[in-house]
Amino acid sequence: MRTIQLLRRLLAALAGIALVGWLVVMQYDPARIATTIRMAVFDTYQQTAPRPYRDPAVSTGTGVMYVNIDRPSLERVGPWPWPRTRFADVTQKALSKGARVVVFETPFEWPDATSPREAVQEWLARPELDLDQIARLEEASSGLPDHDAVFAGAISGGPVVTAFALSDDANSLVPVRKTPVSARGGDLGPYIPVRKGMSPSLKSLEDAASGNGARTLSDGPAADNVIRQVPLLEQVSGTVVPGLSLEAIRVAEGARGILAIVAKPDADLTFGRRPGLQRIVVGQKEFPTDADGGLWLHYTRTQASRALPAWKLLGDHPDAERLKDAIVFVSASVEGPEAFVDSPLGTIPRVEPHLQAIEQMLLGHYLWRPDWALPAEQVFLLVAGVALLALLISYGTLWAALFTAIAVTGAVWAGWFAFTTKLWLVDPALPVIGLMAIFTLGAVMNLTRRNATEKFVRAQFTDRLAPKHISALVREPALAAPEGRFTPVTALSADVRGFHRVAEPFGPDASGLASLITNIHEPLTRCVLRHDGMVDRFVGGGMNALWNAPVAREGHTVQACQAALRMVAELEPVNRDLERDARRAHRPFIPVSMSIGIERGDAVVGNLGSGNVYDFSAIGGAVNEAQLLQRLSRRYGPAIIVGAEARDRVKDKFALLEIDQLRLDGRIDPWRVYALLGDPIMGANPKFRALHEAHEALFKAYRARDWAAARLVIAECRKLSGAIPTLYDLYEERIDRLEQSPPDKDWNGVHEIADLLAPAKSKVAIGKPEAADLGEAPV
Repeated sequence: MRTIQLLRRLLAALAGIALVGWLVVMQYDPARIATTIRMAVFDTYQQTAPRPYRDPAVSTGTGVMYVNIDRPSLERVGPWPWPRTRFADVTQKALSKGARVVVFETPFEWPDATSPREAVQEWLARPELDLDQIARLEEASSGLPDHDAVFAGAISGGPVVTAFALSDDANSLVPVRKTPVSARGGDLGPYIPVRKGMSPSLKSLEDAASGNGARTLSDGPAADNVIRQVPLLEQVSGTVVPGLSLEAIRVAEGARGILAIVAKPDADLTFGRRPGLQRIVVGQKEFPTDADGGLWLHYTRTQASRALPAWKLLGDHPDAERLKDAIVFVSASVEGPEAFVDSPLGTIPRVEPHLQAIEQMLLGHYLWRPDWALPAEQVFLLVAGVALLALLISYGTLWAALFTAIAVTGAVWAGWFAFTTKLWLVDPALPVIGLMAIFTLGAVMNLTRRNATEKFVRAQFTDRLAPKHISALVREPALAAPEGRFTPVTALSADVRGFHRVAEPFGPDASGLASLITNIHEPLTRCVLRHDGMVDRFVGGGMNALWNAPVAREGHTVQACQAALRMVAELEPVNRDLERDARRAHRPFIPVSMSIGIERGDAVVGNLGSGNVYDFSAIGGAVNEAQLLQRLSRRYGPAIIVGAEARDRVKDKFALLEIDQLRLDGRIDPWRVYALLGDPIMGANPKFRALHEAHEALFKAYRARDWAAARLVIAECRKLSGAIPTLYDLYEERIDRLEQSPPDKDWNGVHEIADLLAPAKSKVAIGKPEAADLGEAPV
């Protein structure tokens, strides 16, 4: 039992540690475990329910497209890399088609190698040229335009945004910032991501452009190179710079500045949002952001209508008219793997995250990880985890499994509902994993505890309870818990009458005497178990038994009486076997007869052994009184004596005769005791009814002090079938004493138990009572 209690405590301790440990993982994210799981969940949301594509041109008047320099464009226009003059043509064509702004997604970091000046410099480096050839080359190139200058001229001719790349490789370069970035509410510095270096476009191009933005993309909190966010603001070399998407919006709107609204509560504490950016204002538009200025992307499937092949633009194809009033990005998919990135929906062109971010800003569609999400997830895990732990400990694995299924289903549904209706990124996976870990740990511990419980229960009760009750104890081990509890029980005490006389012929034959006791105990035990009782303990040649403990049973007093009658019936084959064994061993045979006492009452049941030795038993008045009745049985004669409480429960179900009323310590009223002679069939027999009426007449005369009438009734009783000679001898002896020493005037027939327990002055039979010829059915 100590092992079972230890396993219960161990379950609580381990599950509590698992719960607290997982809450710590959710909060502090060691080894980015929580982030990896969380991002996988958010990616699954997007894969299952991507953003439905809506052309922002329809609702906002501003479209979003990109000119793609693809392989067909190279085949039709010319090989890669293209000269800057061709990019100038792309710029002028796009602006002429009505593009609101042209955005070059790739930085132009180095001078154009195909520009005449650069080509001459390449030739001048060759040692095999003579001075005349060098002079002719310089003269020929002096009249040709510089490609980068041509491109800069085209850029200056309209709203064009150039790009620069940020990196963590430190350098001292500073980007050309086309617009001021101001903050309201606090300093941006602590919240905006910091990069150590950059790779700008040519300064001539940046100077000519209307805007200049960082092309950086972000995998969000993860570090797996899956693009989930577009940073709208970043900082490098102490300067806050706009992201390419935000800069494109600013130039398209004609705004002159960028305003960042910062939330910085006192002492950096807040019950609303975390300290950091709340939103960014550009002209008349506002864009809510993450605390670090990032915009979560809610991807659509790749749309062919977003892309326009460059050859169509340069060839004045009718499809180029779609660029009107659009924010147009220029990108080259022919650059190979560098032109593509991974997204939750798969590999996409690198330019697409910028396009989709601008679409979301134009449409007002924002995916959001609320600041309350993590605390809500932790609170859910804490509450559900504690409830699950309580169920595991108190009600077992089945109810815990049902609760876990409901909690997991509810959490998953809540996360999905939040995403599909509110665009909230709430993660059910981490709480669910925590709950599943607690449940799995609890189920394993419960299984271990159940196995230990079953082993313990079977070790303690296999020979004391019927198998069905052992199974009930395995299911509810609390019934056999060591803590005492009050419950009504029916106690039975049985013993061999004159056991020392029965055992005397065995002399020093210890094995023979042990065999005798076993032969007596075996049928007694069988009778108890067959009638749903529990063998409490064996005492010499007898035993004590309990009903209604540890497993509750209706009608347990009836079952105890049935078991007692069966015990008396079982003595006949036992005596035949003992007689046969005695003849073989050439020793005297003394028949075995039983004294049985039965009483009902409240008792304390539980472990009445010690901390080291478990002994389930009961203590209480009923147990003591059953043992007392067993001792008194031999003085009255009948094998089975029943107390008043037990008799009141079974009086209509058995053949019972009142035989005495006694004064018992602790009882105010007299304690009536009854002889149990047979089953209901016997109780309905006319011969028993005649005996019952004679006994009533006997006690009426006896308690009225009419000694002469009492003697006459006793004489009549001796003539009836089923008479109890020992009982009548006892009452004749009492009448003689009472005639010699008349009782007090308030005497009402109550007898002192001490007198009964003293050595008998009259002849009292110790053997089995005379058989009653009442035509009773076999018990």
